[in-house]
Amino acid sequence: MQNSWIPAAFLLIFGCVHLLFNPLPFYLQNILHFLFFIINIASIVTLGIYNRNRSLFLVVIMLLSYMAINYQKYTYGVIYYLTPAYLNMIFLIIAGLIFFYFLPNRPFFSIDTLSFLIVIFAAFALCEWLSALQIKMDFSPFIEFETGLQIFSISLFVASILIMLLHSSVNNKILSTYNAYTAINIMLALYLSNQSSGLSLFFVSASATTLCGIVSQHIFTIYKDPTTGIFNGKAFIKHTGKMNNKYGLGIIYIDDYKHLLQAFRKSGANDVVKMISKRIKSIEPGGILYRCTPNEFVIIFPNIEKRTAFKRLDDIRRQIAASEFILPKIKRPLKITVSCCIAVRKREEKVANLYMRALKKLQKASRFSQNITSEDS
Repeated sequence: MQNSWIPAAFLLIFGCVHLLFNPLPFYLQNILHFLFFIINIASIVTLGIYNRNRSLFLVVIMLLSYMAINYQKYTYGVIYYLTPAYLNMIFLIIAGLIFFYFLPNRPFFSIDTLSFLIVIFAAFALCEWLSALQIKMDFSPFIEFETGLQIFSISLFVASILIMLLHSSVNNKILSTYNAYTAINIMLALYLSNQSSGLSLFFVSASATTLCGIVSQHIFTIYKDPTTGIFNGKAFIKHTGKMNNKYGLGIIYIDDYKHLLQAFRKSGANDVVKMISKRIKSIEPGGILYRCTPNEFVIIFPNIEKRTAFKRLDDIRRQIAASEFILPKIKRPLKITVSCCIAVRKREEKVANLYMRALKKLQKASRFSQNITSEDS
């Protein structure tokens, strides 16, 4: 859960504020009220700039829920949390959170975005229609809690959050972790919605967590490859530009990558690339690995002689050739080979020149054979 520090800090800070200062002064509640809308508008604008839509639906659900709950509290008074309108909306919120949690991160400006937004508004309209018929989506025992959540809704929330946290710990994706903590904040906001400041306090925490997750994901993708999680070409240029010591640069090409794409499509080829990157890191944990193109890795060996660098790079090639890679839907294991080339930095040599030396040598050698390790003299 390496991505949990910031969202957990948000949860801790807002939780302490609630425990120590509840109820908040009226002017602070108004500030939180406006801050909630400002943060969510900032999230939508940021998603539009980055052209990603995964967190958009959580933001829309939060906005509609917050406005609906405040309207219900104003309309029904202290018994709002027992009305069909509120109970149906809670069920809808939980279903939306778990559904959109597993949604892929697609382009913001797409037909998918419009379609799912229509689904959200249609679901809230259905909720209102069921409420008019006095139908409650609630199966709680006759015991009534004097809080914004009853036994049935608490159980659903806890089960959904446990699924999200378990998935995020395995998935290890930034947005997955942040969205799981967003769900925790929303549950606390609804549970404490009968208190004067609990609703706005934790909804602000939820929206701040979502915005921070969006920004963190974008920062991650600037210098990290989204498929493998290792450094990308931009990070390679940035890091090696600051290296003053002697180092070896190795290029690792995946042989027959076009055939992999044709046979297993992009998703299958990405699975193979992930397995190869993990294999390289396990063989050579001391090297700095980058994915510069879909079928090309670059590995940096700091403070090394050419002979030693060649030996370590060739060991990577041999062990990958000896390994078996198993795709989820393919029963038969795959045999993958790579071709490599090593070049050691000369005095005051620029990284671009070093890289081109290794690349030209590798391209020349690959015309005649694959699964080989060459070195630039």
